[in-house]
Amino acid sequence: MVNQDKQSSPFSRTARLVAHAVTIAVMSYSGSVVADEMDENIKRAETLFNEARAAVKANDYRTACPKFEESLKLARRAGTLFNLAQCEEHEGRLVSAVRYYKEGIVVLEPGDPRLAPSKKQLAIIEPRLPYLTIKLASSLPKGGRVTLDGREVEAIDVEFAVDPGKHEIKVLVPKYADEIAHITLDEGEHGTITVKAGPRLPDAPVTNALGPRRIAAIAAFGVGGLGFVTAAITGGLVVSANARMEEGCPQTVCTTAKGYEAARLGKTLLVVNTIAWGMTIAGAGAGTALLLLDKKKDATKPKSAHSLMIGPGFVGIEGSF
Repeated sequence: MVNQDKQSSPFSRTARLVAHAVTIAVMSYSGSVVADEMDENIKRAETLFNEARAAVKANDYRTACPKFEESLKLARRAGTLFNLAQCEEHEGRLVSAVRYYKEGIVVLEPGDPRLAPSKKQLAIIEPRLPYLTIKLASSLPKGGRVTLDGREVEAIDVEFAVDPGKHEIKVLVPKYADEIAHITLDEGEHGTITVKAGPRLPDAPVTNALGPRRIAAIAAFGVGGLGFVTAAITGGLVVSANARMEEGCPQTVCTTAKGYEAARLGKTLLVVNTIAWGMTIAGAGAGTALLLLDKKKDATKPKSAHSLMIGPGFVGIEGSF
């Protein structure tokens, strides 16, 4: 049996070497692209950090806080976390400030000189946090939810930290009126608020405006309208055919083929025209009669008759027929 390794040609070995070299080149290029992107992110993060620090020196915290946040997204560094924590604390957002201080402390090395002052500042802020407990007077109907300042609350009947100040609690339930409550908490305060679903909204009946008679009346008017259009068209054609017939049949006797054809066409169109006018009159009369009967019936029956009722878990028709 021939050894396959001995059969490999110099060309195949060269091809493998070329493929290996190409793979290394592609990987090196990809790595350099990623490195370039990382360098750009770090440069951008540094620029934003410096801009935020300048805004803090100018006492412009509304500008500084978002820039610190954007810088943090590009490069997560302890210095940015601590500066953002101080910015959030200044703006009264103590919950965020505590979170950023804790994250920054985790990032630091044990011997970092920033560790001790950061822990000290965290210990000062945490006791200032207010705490809120939201309770429900009764269980919410299906689909109900509670929001705090626009964000859904998951911790019902559990105390959680909030920022000091005024807060809005909403109870949102489908087919129920929104229930809104407010509570104001000072620093370090523990508050409790009990909320419930708002009153149920009435099920508005969807009245079936088009009863059988009204539908029949509309159809009758449609037939009448079609008859009127047909009568108008055929009437014009009858006049035209009559003119040609008089030209070709001067003495009531048709002397030309053109006159004969005009006379025959005129007779046919006259029949169609008569039928069309009959359709118009019949359709208009029937439609009017049906509408009058329907109005008379509406005047003698309760307003809720023939109403489509939609309620929780059912769809039905209420009324008499």
